Amino acid sequence: MADVQKKLIVVLGATGNQGGAVARRFLQDPQYAVRGLTRNVSSPAAQALRELGAEVVAAELDDVESLKKAFKGANLIFSVTQYWEPFFRPDCRAKAEELGITCRKYAYDVEVQQGKNIADAAATVVDTLVDNGFLVSTLSSARKCSKGKFQDLYHFDSKADVFPDYVVPKYPELAAKMSCIHTGFFTTSHNILPDSYFAKQSDGSFQMRFPCNPDKLVPQLDVNRDTGNFVYAVSQMPPGKAYMAGEYLSFRDWAAAWGRVTGATIEYKEVTIDEMVAETPDKACGLEVALMYSYSSDPGYDGGMELLTAEDIQKVRTSPAFFGLQMWKKNTDQINLGGHRLPDHDGGGISGKAGLFQVFQQIKREQYQVASNDKIKQ
Repeated sequence: MADVQKKLIVVLGATGNQGGAVARRFLQDPQYAVRGLTRNVSSPAAQALRELGAEVVAAELDDVESLKKAFKGANLIFSVTQYWEPFFRPDCRAKAEELGITCRKYAYDVEVQQGKNIADAAATVVDTLVDNGFLVSTLSSARKCSKGKFQDLYHFDSKADVFPDYVVPKYPELAAKMSCIHTGFFTTSHNILPDSYFAKQSDGSFQMRFPCNPDKLVPQLDVNRDTGNFVYAVSQMPPGKAYMAGEYLSFRDWAAAWGRVTGATIEYKEVTIDEMVAETPDKACGLEVALMYSYSSDPGYDGGMELLTAEDIQKVRTSPAFFGLQMWKKNTDQINLGGHRLPDHDGGGISGKAGLFQVFQQIKREQYQVASNDKIKQ
């Protein structure tokens, strides 16, 4: 059991990307005990967390009672829900077909219900939570922020419809202790969309292709390295605020920096939603992500909301929250370029270590960062 002298943070999805990063970060602080929740307590990832000192507990997001039990004694809770897991699961797609709905809508329904289950369970321990003790991973409401233009950007609305829209009216005491943490585009997205990030052209050049304004600033996040530090920093802020975790830059500048670093020729081309769907093997996935990129143009990935960033959190400068953005590629041997290997200046090849890692070093130097120093009122 957790040491009573320590603050107990309960981390959902502790063996996943966001939850794992948060659990590992809080384990570095002796003031905290970490209870990681997962479906499979016997997995290698669960065992690795135990070896770091975490308590690992089985819990199901579909089972409110298991969540209530797991939340007992919590001083902080980190919540993260998952759209893409039910979206891609064959049994879920079969169920969606039986129900006569798309797999996109089915995954929305699953994530919304699981989010509500988390909120319902968290409300039972609100008295033990610290003032800023309910830290939730979420996104903007595409439906509301676009004034109805985007009615079915499901993996955004499935989060926003719960955090904050379900919590605020139903559990005002819990909402008063909640911080909403929006996450930017994952820097690993090129692995699942290689032909959109690095489409090989007949002349040997590359093309980045999204239905997004080439000059629109969008946030990019190294989920495995940056999320933990960012959430840790947010936990030390006043409650009731919303944040964006990510470095802002345009896709045109993303591509340009990548080209300068690698020596490859690359251009950014804005395509239509239909064109991106046609180029994506899984059409349902293609539509969901194409809508996301289009939404990122107008009103913007953040929905036009006034979200606080790393620059607004003084403690980030000592954490620092974005160490990972510069360092994440150091542990990656080779970037996936859809089967293509980039030429270097000597005609050989260039690995991920000399590719995206250097790109983000360049980006960091060029300071594509939205900053404000007067948003926080302590």
